[in-house]
Amino acid sequence: MKSHFFAYISKIRWLQRWGLKRNAVAENVMEHSWEVSVISHALALIKNRYFDGDLDVNAIVVAALYHDCSEVITGD
Repeated sequence: MKSHFFAYISKIRWLQRWGLKRNAVAENVMEHSWEVSVISHALALIKNRYFDGDLDVNAIVVAALYHDCSEVITGD
């Protein structure tokens, strides 16, 4: 079976985010996913380093990075 995963993923840059609050600058889903991933990475590292955490930082970042992939099909 042929996978179209990367073709679908590349489309998230064209999906505009629909926010509940007014934004000065429009944001697309790709930008949102990147920001969520960066923040998740930082928070997981902080938890592990300063609060005696045992989080799998890589798993958290990967989940954050791909958390909106289904929106390519469903929309935001």
